[in-house]
Amino acid sequence: MMLNISLKGIEELLPETEAKINEKIGKVKKYFNNIQDAKVLIVRQRGQFIMEITLYAAGKILRAEGRGTLIDKALAEASEKLERQVRRYKERLTNTKKEKPIPEISSTFEEQPHIVKTKSFVMKPMSLDEAILQLELLDHDFFVFKEADTEQLKVIYKRRDGNYGLIEPKE
Repeated sequence: MMLNISLKGIEELLPETEAKINEKIGKVKKYFNNIQDAKVLIVRQRGQFIMEITLYAAGKILRAEGRGTLIDKALAEASEKLERQVRRYKERLTNTKKEKPIPEISSTFEEQPHIVKTKSFVMKPMSLDEAILQLELLDHDFFVFKEADTEQLKVIYKRRDGNYGLIEPKE
């Protein structure tokens, strides 16, 4: 596994902190032994540390974020979230292989999320700037559009830091 640590607003990382990051990601390996790549981004903003951990394993991407006034607190929160995600994913894999008993309808309806609304709309080709404008006008968190030049479907979304993200299909 390759570990890549990036810093923003921090000059350098203490070796003890890097060792803790390795240790926390190592704990995730007990659930998922085929992690190819791990990326950690540590940002210091307004006296708070934000740690984003992204794992690439078996064609899946797992991401968790932790925040805290201390870097250790941000690491603990992010690694706890990541471990929970990995555990849940691993359980889903093992549960799909086993035959499931038929659950009671009343309890399943309340506990499990389900689709409550379906939308359909005409996708006219547009530029990235038009898509951002449309996203802002609709006041949504994301917007699916067809790019005018390539006719390719893309998704623009609002990031927590106030910027935008773009998801493009890879061919």
